[in-house]
Amino acid sequence: MQQPRESDLNFNQVKKDLNLVDLVLTLGYQHHRAKSGPSLERGKFHVFDYRGKVNLDQVIIYKAPSGDYLYFNRADDRDKGNVIDFIKYRIENPRIPGITASPGKSIWASVLDNARRFLAVPAQQRTVSPALQQAMEPVQRGDQYLPDFLLKTTPLHDTGYLNSRGISDEVLNEPCFKGRIFNHLHEGKRKDGHAYKVLHTAFPQLYRDKIVGLEIKTIGFKGHAADSLTSSALWLSHEGARTHTLVVSESALDSLSHFQLKRPNYTLYASTSGHLTDNQVTELRRLVTDQNLKTVKLAFGNNVEGHLGDTKLITGLAHPTAAMQIERITPGLLTVSIHCTQDQYFKKLHEETRSYNQRLTDHYHQVAGPERVGVSATLQDEFIIANKEADNNYKFHIPRRLDTLAFFNQALIQSYPMRVKLEVDKSRANDWNDQLKEHLKGKTAIQAPEQPEADEPSRRRGIRR
Repeated sequence: MQQPRESDLNFNQVKKDLNLVDLVLTLGYQHHRAKSGPSLERGKFHVFDYRGKVNLDQVIIYKAPSGDYLYFNRADDRDKGNVIDFIKYRIENPRIPGITASPGKSIWASVLDNARRFLAVPAQQRTVSPALQQAMEPVQRGDQYLPDFLLKTTPLHDTGYLNSRGISDEVLNEPCFKGRIFNHLHEGKRKDGHAYKVLHTAFPQLYRDKIVGLEIKTIGFKGHAADSLTSSALWLSHEGARTHTLVVSESALDSLSHFQLKRPNYTLYASTSGHLTDNQVTELRRLVTDQNLKTVKLAFGNNVEGHLGDTKLITGLAHPTAAMQIERITPGLLTVSIHCTQDQYFKKLHEETRSYNQRLTDHYHQVAGPERVGVSATLQDEFIIANKEADNNYKFHIPRRLDTLAFFNQALIQSYPMRVKLEVDKSRANDWNDQLKEHLKGKTAIQAPEQPEADEPSRRRGIRR
Protein backbone atom coordinates (compact mmCIF):
# COMPACT_ATOMS: atom_id res chain seq x y z
CA MET A 1 0.00 0.00 0.00
CA GLN A 2 1.25 3.49 -0.82
CA GLN A 3 1.97 5.61 2.23
CA PRO A 4 -0.77 8.17 2.85
CA ARG A 5 0.21 11.81 2.93
CA GLU A 6 0.34 13.41 6.36
CA SER A 7 -2.85 15.37 5.75
CA ASP A 8 -4.72 12.30 4.44
CA LEU A 9 -4.16 9.83 7.26
CA ASN A 10 -6.78 9.70 10.02
CA PHE A 11 -7.66 7.26 12.77
CA ASN A 12 -10.43 5.54 10.83
CA GLN A 13 -7.93 4.90 8.03
CA VAL A 14 -5.39 3.52 10.54
CA LYS A 15 -7.94 1.08 12.00
CA LYS A 16 -8.90 -0.03 8.50
CA ASP A 17 -5.43 -0.43 6.97
CA LEU A 18 -3.10 -1.30 9.88
CA ASN A 19 -3.77 -4.84 11.05
CA LEU A 20 -2.92 -5.37 14.74
CA VAL A 21 -1.74 -8.97 14.27
CA ASP A 22 0.62 -8.07 11.43
CA LEU A 23 1.85 -5.02 13.36
CA VAL A 24 2.92 -6.95 16.45
CA LEU A 25 4.59 -9.63 14.33
CA THR A 26 6.48 -6.97 12.34
CA LEU A 27 7.59 -5.35 15.60
CA GLY A 28 9.15 -8.61 16.79
CA TYR A 29 6.41 -10.24 18.86
CA GLN A 30 6.19 -14.02 18.44
CA HIS A 31 2.97 -16.00 18.34
CA HIS A 32 3.03 -18.56 21.15
CA ARG A 33 1.07 -21.42 19.61
CA ALA A 34 1.13 -23.63 22.70
CA LYS A 35 -0.58 -20.93 24.76
CA SER A 36 -3.07 -19.87 22.08
CA GLY A 37 -6.49 -21.04 20.90
CA PRO A 38 -8.59 -22.45 19.59
CA SER A 39 -9.03 -25.02 22.38
CA LEU A 40 -11.42 -25.69 25.23
CA GLU A 41 -9.08 -23.93 27.66
CA ARG A 42 -7.83 -21.10 25.45
CA GLY A 43 -11.07 -20.27 23.71
CA LYS A 44 -10.24 -17.87 20.94
CA PHE A 45 -7.36 -15.93 22.45
CA HIS A 46 -3.86 -15.74 20.95
CA VAL A 47 -0.72 -14.94 22.94
CA PHE A 48 2.17 -12.90 21.55
CA ASP A 49 5.45 -12.53 23.50
CA TYR A 50 7.92 -9.84 22.51
CA ARG A 51 11.00 -11.64 21.12
CA GLY A 52 9.51 -14.78 22.63
CA LYS A 53 10.00 -13.52 26.21
CA VAL A 54 6.98 -12.89 28.38
CA ASN A 55 8.92 -10.64 30.77
CA LEU A 56 9.73 -8.17 27.99
CA ASP A 57 6.11 -7.69 26.95
CA GLN A 58 3.09 -9.86 26.26
CA VAL A 59 -0.20 -9.07 24.58
CA ILE A 60 -3.22 -11.31 24.03
CA ILE A 61 -5.10 -10.63 20.78
CA TYR A 62 -8.63 -11.70 19.91
CA LYS A 63 -11.17 -10.99 17.19
CA ALA A 64 -14.26 -9.05 18.22
CA PRO A 65 -17.69 -10.02 16.82
CA SER A 66 -17.38 -6.97 14.56
CA GLY A 67 -14.25 -8.50 13.01
CA ASP A 68 -11.88 -5.94 14.55
CA TYR A 69 -8.74 -7.18 16.28
CA LEU A 70 -8.47 -6.13 19.91
CA TYR A 71 -5.90 -6.90 22.60
CA PHE A 72 -5.25 -6.82 26.35
CA ASN A 73 -2.30 -7.26 28.70
CA ARG A 74 -2.73 -9.47 31.77
CA ALA A 75 -0.09 -7.47 33.64
CA ASP A 76 -1.62 -4.04 33.04
CA ASP A 77 -5.35 -3.34 32.94
CA ARG A 78 -4.75 0.01 31.22
CA ASP A 79 -3.02 -1.67 28.27
CA LYS A 80 -5.92 -2.76 26.07
CA GLY A 81 -8.02 -1.77 23.08
CA ASN A 82 -7.45 -1.55 19.33
CA VAL A 83 -4.39 -0.92 17.17
CA ILE A 84 -4.45 2.81 17.96
CA ASP A 85 -4.54 2.10 21.71
CA PHE A 86 -1.64 -0.33 21.26
CA ILE A 87 0.56 2.33 19.65
CA LYS A 88 -0.53 5.13 21.99
CA TYR A 89 0.14 3.14 25.16
CA ARG A 90 3.66 2.20 24.02
CA ILE A 91 4.44 5.80 23.20
CA GLU A 92 3.33 6.87 26.68
CA ASN A 93 4.95 3.86 28.37
CA PRO A 94 8.05 2.90 26.33
CA ARG A 95 8.54 -0.87 26.42
CA ILE A 96 9.93 -1.87 23.07
CA PRO A 97 11.94 -0.29 20.26
CA GLY A 98 10.04 0.52 17.09
CA ILE A 99 7.35 2.74 18.59
CA THR A 100 8.57 6.20 19.56
CA ALA A 101 7.20 9.66 20.29
CA SER A 102 7.57 12.33 17.61
CA PRO A 103 9.60 15.26 19.01
CA GLY A 104 7.53 18.39 19.44
CA LYS A 105 4.24 16.69 18.54
CA SER A 106 1.17 15.69 20.55
CA ILE A 107 0.50 12.08 21.51
CA TRP A 108 -2.12 11.71 18.78
CA ALA A 109 0.17 13.15 16.12
CA SER A 110 2.83 10.68 17.30
CA VAL A 111 0.35 7.80 16.92
CA LEU A 112 -0.33 8.84 13.31
CA ASP A 113 3.40 9.20 12.59
CA ASN A 114 4.08 5.66 13.84
CA ALA A 115 1.13 4.27 11.88
CA ARG A 116 2.30 6.07 8.74
CA ARG A 117 5.79 4.60 9.15
CA PHE A 118 4.48 1.04 9.43
CA LEU A 119 2.11 1.45 6.52
CA ALA A 120 5.10 2.51 4.43
CA VAL A 121 7.09 -0.67 5.19
CA PRO A 122 7.59 -2.57 1.88
CA ALA A 123 5.55 -5.75 1.57
CA GLN A 124 8.66 -7.95 1.49
CA GLN A 125 9.78 -6.53 4.87
CA ARG A 126 6.42 -6.78 6.55
CA THR A 127 5.34 -9.89 8.47
CA VAL A 128 1.84 -10.93 7.41
CA SER A 129 -0.32 -13.69 8.83
CA PRO A 130 -3.32 -14.51 6.62
CA ALA A 131 -3.50 -18.14 7.84
CA LEU A 132 -3.40 -17.13 11.49
CA GLN A 133 -6.03 -14.44 11.01
CA GLN A 134 -8.30 -16.89 9.20
CA ALA A 135 -8.00 -19.32 12.14
CA MET A 136 -8.96 -16.66 14.71
CA GLU A 137 -12.66 -16.98 15.49
CA PRO A 138 -14.62 -14.07 16.99
CA VAL A 139 -15.06 -14.22 20.77
CA GLN A 140 -18.53 -14.50 22.22
CA ARG A 141 -20.00 -13.34 25.51
CA GLY A 142 -18.60 -15.51 28.31
CA ASP A 143 -15.34 -16.39 26.55
CA GLN A 144 -12.34 -15.79 28.78
CA TYR A 145 -8.59 -16.36 28.75
CA LEU A 146 -7.05 -18.56 31.46
CA PRO A 147 -3.25 -18.98 31.75
CA ASP A 148 -1.88 -22.48 32.25
CA PHE A 149 -0.93 -21.97 35.86
CA LEU A 150 -4.55 -21.28 36.85
CA LEU A 151 -5.70 -24.44 35.10
CA LYS A 152 -3.34 -26.44 37.30
CA THR A 153 -4.06 -24.83 40.68
CA THR A 154 -6.41 -26.04 43.38
CA PRO A 155 -7.42 -24.66 46.79
CA LEU A 156 -4.83 -25.39 49.47
CA HIS A 157 -5.23 -28.97 50.72
CA ASP A 158 -1.64 -30.14 51.18
CA THR A 159 -0.05 -28.06 53.95
CA GLY A 160 3.01 -30.26 54.41
CA TYR A 161 5.52 -27.75 53.04
CA LEU A 162 4.14 -24.86 55.09
CA ASN A 163 4.05 -26.98 58.24
CA SER A 164 7.68 -27.98 57.61
CA ARG A 165 8.56 -24.25 57.65
CA GLY A 166 6.86 -23.78 61.01
CA ILE A 167 3.55 -22.33 59.77
CA SER A 168 0.70 -23.66 61.88
CA ASP A 169 -2.66 -24.87 60.58
CA GLU A 170 -4.27 -22.31 62.88
CA VAL A 171 -2.57 -19.49 60.95
CA LEU A 172 -3.47 -21.03 57.58
CA ASN A 173 -7.12 -21.09 58.64
CA GLU A 174 -7.14 -17.38 59.50
CA PRO A 175 -9.74 -15.51 57.38
CA CYS A 176 -7.12 -13.04 56.14
CA PHE A 177 -5.22 -15.87 54.39
CA LYS A 178 -8.19 -17.87 53.08
CA GLY A 179 -7.97 -18.27 49.30
CA ARG A 180 -4.54 -16.62 49.21
CA ILE A 181 -2.57 -19.87 49.14
CA PHE A 182 -2.99 -22.65 46.55
CA ASN A 183 -1.54 -25.96 45.57
CA HIS A 184 -0.10 -26.12 42.06
CA LEU A 185 0.55 -29.32 40.10
CA HIS A 186 3.66 -29.37 37.96
CA GLU A 187 3.99 -32.18 35.41
CA GLY A 188 7.05 -32.95 33.33
CA LYS A 189 9.42 -35.57 32.00
CA ARG A 190 12.83 -36.55 33.27
CA LYS A 191 15.83 -36.97 31.00
CA ASP A 192 15.13 -40.71 30.87
CA GLY A 193 11.65 -40.00 29.47
CA HIS A 194 9.73 -40.96 32.61
CA ALA A 195 6.89 -38.63 33.59
CA TYR A 196 6.75 -37.04 37.02
CA LYS A 197 4.38 -34.88 39.05
CA VAL A 198 5.22 -32.43 41.83
CA LEU A 199 2.68 -30.68 44.04
CA HIS A 200 3.85 -27.17 44.95
CA THR A 201 2.61 -24.64 47.46
CA ALA A 202 1.64 -21.57 45.44
CA PHE A 203 1.10 -17.94 46.38
CA PRO A 204 -1.00 -15.99 43.83
CA GLN A 205 0.48 -12.69 42.64
CA LEU A 206 -2.14 -10.06 42.03
CA TYR A 207 -2.23 -6.95 39.90
CA ARG A 208 -5.33 -4.80 40.45
CA ASP A 209 -7.21 -7.76 41.96
CA LYS A 210 -6.37 -10.11 39.06
CA ILE A 211 -4.08 -13.13 39.43
CA VAL A 212 -1.23 -12.71 36.95
CA GLY A 213 1.34 -15.08 38.41
CA LEU A 214 2.27 -17.64 41.06
CA GLU A 215 5.21 -17.82 43.44
CA ILE A 216 5.72 -21.56 43.89
CA LYS A 217 7.66 -23.38 46.61
CA THR A 218 8.37 -26.88 47.76
CA ILE A 219 11.20 -28.44 49.73
CA GLY A 220 14.41 -27.67 47.86
CA PHE A 221 12.79 -25.44 45.21
CA LYS A 222 11.41 -21.92 44.86
CA GLY A 223 10.50 -19.96 41.74
CA HIS A 224 7.56 -18.77 39.67
CA ALA A 225 5.07 -20.67 37.57
CA ALA A 226 5.60 -20.44 33.81
CA ASP A 227 4.03 -17.33 32.23
CA SER A 228 3.85 -15.46 35.55
CA LEU A 229 3.94 -11.69 35.11
CA THR A 230 5.71 -10.58 38.26
CA SER A 231 7.15 -7.10 37.76
CA SER A 232 4.04 -5.24 38.97
CA ALA A 233 2.30 -7.96 40.99
CA LEU A 234 2.05 -8.49 44.76
CA TRP A 235 0.93 -11.31 47.01
CA LEU A 236 -1.73 -9.89 49.32
CA SER A 237 -3.70 -11.09 52.30
CA HIS A 238 -7.32 -10.01 52.70
CA GLU A 239 -8.03 -6.64 54.27
CA GLY A 240 -10.84 -5.79 56.67
CA ALA A 241 -13.09 -2.78 57.15
CA ARG A 242 -10.83 -1.46 59.92
CA THR A 243 -7.45 -2.29 58.34
CA HIS A 244 -4.98 0.55 58.92
CA THR A 245 -1.51 -1.04 58.70
CA LEU A 246 0.40 -2.63 55.80
CA VAL A 247 3.32 -5.01 56.41
CA VAL A 248 5.56 -5.51 53.35
CA SER A 249 7.97 -8.46 53.15
CA GLU A 250 9.98 -10.21 50.46
CA SER A 251 8.01 -13.49 50.54
CA ALA A 252 4.57 -14.67 51.55
CA LEU A 253 6.30 -17.17 53.84
CA ASP A 254 7.79 -14.24 55.78
CA SER A 255 4.35 -12.61 55.97
CA LEU A 256 2.81 -15.77 57.43
CA SER A 257 5.71 -16.09 59.88
CA HIS A 258 5.40 -12.45 60.96
CA PHE A 259 1.69 -12.94 61.61
CA GLN A 260 2.27 -16.15 63.60
CA LEU A 261 4.84 -14.42 65.80
CA LYS A 262 3.05 -11.10 66.33
CA ARG A 263 -0.68 -11.68 65.69
CA PRO A 264 -1.35 -8.03 64.78
CA ASN A 265 -4.85 -6.65 64.42
CA TYR A 266 -6.21 -4.62 61.47
CA THR A 267 -3.19 -5.47 59.32
CA LEU A 268 -2.83 -6.17 55.60
CA TYR A 269 0.17 -8.19 54.38
CA ALA A 270 1.93 -7.78 51.04
CA SER A 271 4.95 -9.59 49.64
CA THR A 272 7.03 -8.87 46.56
CA SER A 273 8.00 -12.49 45.78
CA GLY A 274 11.61 -11.41 45.32
CA HIS A 275 13.48 -8.13 45.11
CA LEU A 276 11.26 -5.05 45.13
CA THR A 277 10.74 -3.53 41.65
CA ASP A 278 9.87 0.05 40.68
CA ASN A 279 6.49 -1.15 39.38
CA GLN A 280 5.74 -2.80 42.73
CA VAL A 281 6.59 0.44 44.52
CA THR A 282 3.95 2.13 42.34
CA GLU A 283 1.43 -0.57 43.22
CA LEU A 284 2.18 -0.29 46.94
CA ARG A 285 1.74 3.47 46.73
CA ARG A 286 -1.64 2.95 45.03
CA LEU A 287 -2.61 0.37 47.66
CA VAL A 288 -1.83 2.80 50.50
CA THR A 289 -3.98 5.46 48.86
CA ASP A 290 -6.91 3.23 47.85
CA GLN A 291 -7.13 1.50 51.25
CA ASN A 292 -6.49 4.73 53.20
CA LEU A 293 -3.74 3.02 55.20
CA LYS A 294 -2.08 4.94 58.02
CA THR A 295 1.10 2.92 58.65
CA VAL A 296 3.47 0.88 56.50
CA LYS A 297 5.92 -1.50 58.19
CA LEU A 298 9.01 -2.53 56.21
CA ALA A 299 9.65 -6.20 57.05
CA PHE A 300 12.23 -7.14 54.42
CA GLY A 301 15.14 -9.41 55.34
CA ASN A 302 17.72 -8.34 57.92
CA ASN A 303 20.53 -8.30 55.34
CA VAL A 304 22.00 -5.83 52.87
CA GLU A 305 19.45 -6.61 50.14
CA GLY A 306 16.62 -6.27 52.64
CA HIS A 307 17.86 -2.84 53.75
CA LEU A 308 18.16 -1.80 50.09
CA GLY A 309 14.51 -2.79 49.70
CA ASP A 310 13.72 -0.51 52.65
CA THR A 311 15.49 2.40 50.94
CA LYS A 312 13.61 1.82 47.68
CA LEU A 313 10.22 1.76 49.40
CA ILE A 314 11.01 4.74 51.64
CA THR A 315 11.99 6.87 48.65
CA GLY A 316 8.89 5.63 46.81
CA LEU A 317 6.59 6.62 49.69
CA ALA A 318 8.15 10.02 50.33
CA HIS A 319 5.74 12.94 50.29
CA PRO A 320 5.38 14.57 46.84
CA THR A 321 7.00 17.74 48.24
CA ALA A 322 10.21 15.74 48.74
CA ALA A 323 10.74 13.74 45.55
CA MET A 324 13.36 11.01 46.03
CA GLN A 325 14.88 8.22 44.02
CA ILE A 326 17.73 5.75 44.10
CA GLU A 327 19.92 7.19 41.38
CA ARG A 328 22.68 4.60 41.31
CA ILE A 329 23.61 1.27 42.92
CA THR A 330 27.18 0.00 42.67
CA PRO A 331 28.74 -2.99 44.48
CA GLY A 332 29.93 -0.71 47.27
CA LEU A 333 27.77 2.41 47.16
CA LEU A 334 24.18 3.60 47.01
CA THR A 335 23.30 7.08 45.75
CA VAL A 336 19.97 8.69 46.73
CA SER A 337 18.91 11.96 45.11
CA ILE A 338 16.33 14.29 46.67
CA HIS A 339 14.52 17.29 45.21
CA CYS A 340 12.86 19.43 47.86
CA THR A 341 12.27 23.16 48.27
CA GLN A 342 12.39 22.92 52.08
CA ASP A 343 16.08 23.23 52.97
CA GLN A 344 15.50 22.46 56.66
CA TYR A 345 14.85 18.79 55.86
CA PHE A 346 18.22 18.48 54.14
CA LYS A 347 19.94 20.24 57.05
CA LYS A 348 18.39 17.78 59.51
CA LEU A 349 19.45 14.69 57.53
CA HIS A 350 22.88 16.19 56.84
CA GLU A 351 23.41 16.79 60.57
CA GLU A 352 22.35 13.20 61.33
CA THR A 353 24.85 11.80 58.82
CA ARG A 354 27.64 14.05 60.13
CA SER A 355 26.99 12.74 63.66
CA TYR A 356 27.10 9.18 62.30
CA ASN A 357 30.43 9.84 60.58
CA GLN A 358 31.83 11.35 63.80
CA ARG A 359 30.81 8.28 65.80
CA LEU A 360 32.62 6.10 63.25
CA THR A 361 35.72 8.28 63.57
CA ASP A 362 35.65 8.17 67.37
CA HIS A 363 35.31 4.41 67.33
CA TYR A 364 38.18 4.14 64.85
CA HIS A 365 40.50 6.20 67.06
CA GLN A 366 39.42 4.24 70.13
CA VAL A 367 40.37 0.96 68.45
CA ALA A 368 43.45 2.23 66.60
CA GLY A 369 44.89 4.10 69.59
CA PRO A 370 45.72 7.76 70.22
CA GLU A 371 48.96 7.56 68.23
CA ARG A 372 46.97 7.28 64.97
CA VAL A 373 46.43 10.76 63.56
CA GLY A 374 43.90 11.76 60.92
CA VAL A 375 41.39 9.62 59.08
CA SER A 376 42.51 6.68 56.97
CA ALA A 377 41.31 6.10 53.42
CA THR A 378 39.60 2.91 54.62
CA LEU A 379 37.58 4.83 57.19
CA GLN A 380 36.75 7.52 54.62
CA ASP A 381 35.08 4.84 52.50
CA GLU A 382 32.70 4.12 55.40
CA PHE A 383 31.35 7.69 55.62
CA ILE A 384 27.97 8.85 54.33
CA ILE A 385 28.68 11.75 51.98
CA ALA A 386 26.10 14.53 51.47
CA ASN A 387 26.20 16.99 48.56
CA LYS A 388 24.04 19.95 47.61
CA GLU A 389 24.10 19.74 43.82
CA ALA A 390 22.04 22.86 43.17
CA ASP A 391 19.17 24.78 44.70
CA ASN A 392 16.65 22.24 46.05
CA ASN A 393 18.70 19.25 44.75
CA TYR A 394 20.68 17.02 47.10
CA LYS A 395 22.54 13.74 46.92
CA PHE A 396 23.58 11.25 49.58
CA HIS A 397 26.17 8.55 48.91
CA ILE A 398 25.75 5.65 51.34
CA PRO A 399 28.17 2.70 51.69
CA ARG A 400 26.41 -0.62 51.08
CA ARG A 401 26.93 -1.92 54.61
CA LEU A 402 24.11 -3.32 56.71
CA ASP A 403 24.61 -1.00 59.70
CA THR A 404 25.08 2.08 57.52
CA LEU A 405 21.98 1.41 55.42
CA ALA A 406 19.94 0.70 58.56
CA PHE A 407 21.02 4.04 60.07
CA PHE A 408 20.40 6.03 56.87
CA ASN A 409 16.93 4.56 56.33
CA GLN A 410 15.84 5.51 59.85
CA ALA A 411 17.34 8.98 59.50
CA LEU A 412 15.61 9.47 56.14
CA ILE A 413 12.22 8.56 57.63
CA GLN A 414 12.74 10.91 60.57
CA SER A 415 14.10 13.85 58.53
CA TYR A 416 11.74 14.09 55.54
CA PRO A 417 7.90 14.03 55.29
CA MET A 418 6.34 10.79 54.07
CA ARG A 419 2.96 9.97 52.54
CA VAL A 420 2.24 7.63 55.45
CA LYS A 421 3.81 6.69 58.77
CA LEU A 422 6.77 4.37 58.07
CA GLU A 423 8.30 1.88 60.48
CA VAL A 424 11.21 -0.51 59.91
CA ASP A 425 10.25 -3.90 61.38
CA LYS A 426 13.32 -6.13 61.18
CA SER A 427 13.60 -9.71 62.38
CA ARG A 428 16.50 -10.65 64.65
CA ALA A 429 17.31 -13.53 62.30
CA ASN A 430 17.99 -13.25 58.56
CA ASP A 431 14.25 -13.11 57.81
CA TRP A 432 10.94 -13.63 59.59
CA ASN A 433 10.65 -17.31 58.71
CA ASP A 434 14.11 -17.97 60.16
CA GLN A 435 13.04 -16.13 63.31
CA LEU A 436 9.88 -18.23 63.53
CA LYS A 437 11.89 -21.44 63.25
CA GLU A 438 14.30 -20.23 65.93
CA HIS A 439 11.33 -19.34 68.15
CA LEU A 440 9.76 -22.78 67.69
CA LYS A 441 13.11 -24.50 68.26
CA GLY A 442 13.60 -22.61 71.52
CA LYS A 443 10.06 -23.39 72.60
CA THR A 444 10.62 -27.09 71.95
CA ALA A 445 13.89 -27.05 73.89
CA ILE A 446 12.17 -25.48 76.92
CA GLN A 447 9.32 -27.98 76.83
CA ALA A 448 11.49 -31.06 76.23
CA PRO A 449 11.89 -33.37 79.28
CA GLU A 450 15.26 -33.54 80.97
CA GLN A 451 17.41 -36.27 79.45
CA PRO A 452 19.42 -38.60 81.80
CA GLU A 453 23.19 -38.64 81.71
CA ALA A 454 24.62 -41.67 79.97
CA ASP A 455 26.96 -42.50 82.86
CA GLU A 456 24.27 -42.31 85.56
CA PRO A 457 22.01 -45.36 85.02
CA SER A 458 20.36 -44.87 88.40
CA ARG A 459 18.61 -41.74 87.05
CA ARG A 460 16.96 -43.51 84.10
CA ARG A 461 13.19 -43.33 83.97
CA GLY A 462 10.68 -45.39 82.08
CA ILE A 463 8.92 -48.71 82.17
CA ARG A 464 10.80 -51.34 84.15
CA ARG A 465 11.18 -54.70 82.52
